[in-house]
Amino acid sequence: MFPRAALVILGLLLLVIVFVVFRAFTSGPVKMTADQMSAGSVYMKSLKEDDVQRWIDRTKKFLSEYDSKSQSIGVYGTGGKPIPPDLQQLKIIRIDISPNQVRYVWMGGIGPRTDLEVDQLPDGSFTLTAHYSDTDGEVIWPRTPNQTLERTADRRDNLLLMTSTLKSDASLAVVSGRSALSR
Repeated sequence: MFPRAALVILGLLLLVIVFVVFRAFTSGPVKMTADQMSAGSVYMKSLKEDDVQRWIDRTKKFLSEYDSKSQSIGVYGTGGKPIPPDLQQLKIIRIDISPNQVRYVWMGGIGPRTDLEVDQLPDGSFTLTAHYSDTDGEVIWPRTPNQTLERTADRRDNLLLMTSTLKSDASLAVVSGRSALSR
């Protein structure tokens, strides 16, 4: 059917493709992205209350540098000013500064993001929000009295489980002809 030379070339091409994909996942951009996201997630999950004031003080300093005439993305890193050494050690690659917000970015851009967002509220207080991916994040400061270190997705799954249980109970009440109020 195919000449032998064409099959050899096709086989070599397939081998090259497999090698390139393997390298991309084991030491290339995919692994670098996963490593950056992991570094940010691990650090943000390990934050303690003692660390919060340091982040607030650092954010106040960066907010004082905000310039409405310049771009807010990549003020530090990625072509901007050099990232301070203590933040480089945390593997932060970029710092974005907006009027009332500073984002400390481990991974961002076109793909998934991992960052610590520190917002200054109108009353002067601050919130710290950890973004572990585009869809998974949680406010880590201020903590609510019953807030645990559970990730947002875990709480969302638990809430979904509880609401689906409630919905089935409500459906049973309606089907049986009794309202929940008449019980």
